[in-house]
Amino acid sequence: MHPGRLLRFVILLISVFSLTPFIGLAQSAGHLLPIIIQDNLIYVQVRVNGRGPYNFILNSGISGLGHIDQQLAKELNLNIVGFQENREGTQIKREFLVAVDKLSIGQVTHTNLKLTVRNDNEHAHQLPINGVIGRDFFSRFLITVDGPNQRLRISQDTLASKNKGVVRYTNPFLVLGKLGPREVLFNLDVGSALPLLVPKALLTGIHYTDTAHQQIVTQANTTFTLQEAVIHDELTVGGILLKDQTIYYSDKAHQINVGVDFLKNHTVSFDQRKKLIRLE
Repeated sequence: MHPGRLLRFVILLISVFSLTPFIGLAQSAGHLLPIIIQDNLIYVQVRVNGRGPYNFILNSGISGLGHIDQQLAKELNLNIVGFQENREGTQIKREFLVAVDKLSIGQVTHTNLKLTVRNDNEHAHQLPINGVIGRDFFSRFLITVDGPNQRLRISQDTLASKNKGVVRYTNPFLVLGKLGPREVLFNLDVGSALPLLVPKALLTGIHYTDTAHQQIVTQANTTFTLQEAVIHDELTVGGILLKDQTIYYSDKAHQINVGVDFLKNHTVSFDQRKKLIRLE
């Protein structure tokens, strides 16, 4: 080999080996992004076609990459490329599809998208909603929503089922836990502003005390009266064991819903590649 080429080759090897530890550290540590928790919704900063950042909410309860608010679609002059019909309760809504070149959160970017347009600000919020990010946006990553510190961690790491607090989920994101002596399914829903909500039928045989508080909520054209109560039996979900836990219940609820009102006080990780969750 020519001496000049040999020297350049040696320099290249030295550069690669000197960078390797830092590359490995970056992959392991992932990257941290700030989130805002307001009105029991989780907001993350999103760039659309390189512009922004805009406040989108995280919603693990919907499939797909997400959708965009109609006001932002107008502001960005996004082109309409089709229509899509969606069912909400008993109603079928026809929604516009717009072309989005890039949708980015931190270093994660999806390109050449067709997103539905919705009115996310039909009801008043303290922070305007510019759109929604669905669970498929992070399907190739491990994401950790750290409620107490209000940050989101994105990495290429995976969870291990043998580790404390790690449980397998079935349908996104149903995990097996315990309510008193009974095994039950909990729906972990980052995107639900509801509190820890339990169907009234599941409280049969469970020791609990009603409080004086109630909430009235409307979802999918159905109005719920939620009764606050304190469960005196143990409640276990993920790596968390709770006693004398405040919950709400309703005879119209059909499953245990663990919404942001509960999750904001905990850390939850989603590994969609292995279908594992860790709740701490």
